[in-house]
Amino acid sequence: MLSHKTPRDFIHLDEFWEADQHWGRYFVSNNVWVYVDEYRAELPGDEDYSRIIIHGGDDTGWIYSRRLNDRDKVQQTLEAIKRPVSARQLANLGFTPWQTSYV
Repeated sequence: MLSHKTPRDFIHLDEFWEADQHWGRYFVSNNVWVYVDEYRAELPGDEDYSRIIIHGGDDTGWIYSRRLNDRDKVQQTLEAIKRPVSARQLANLGFTPWQTSYV
């Protein structure tokens, strides 16, 4: 019997955005990396999510993560980010600090 596999991971955004001068480190040209993805859990014990990750290349940054059924809230939060991106505005939008070992 053939099985049909469906993708569980979706990347919606993977790009660099201009950042303000208060980041500890940057990527090229004072940019931070903005990454938006979601995961639909199909394996036992997994949890689904929709999230935004933003960092400046030093293995630390900010994350905004919600359950997949709240992906509209994640999209609204992404659209609320003003450029240049600042850590203060991310904190005000509900982002929390993260390290790559957390993700």
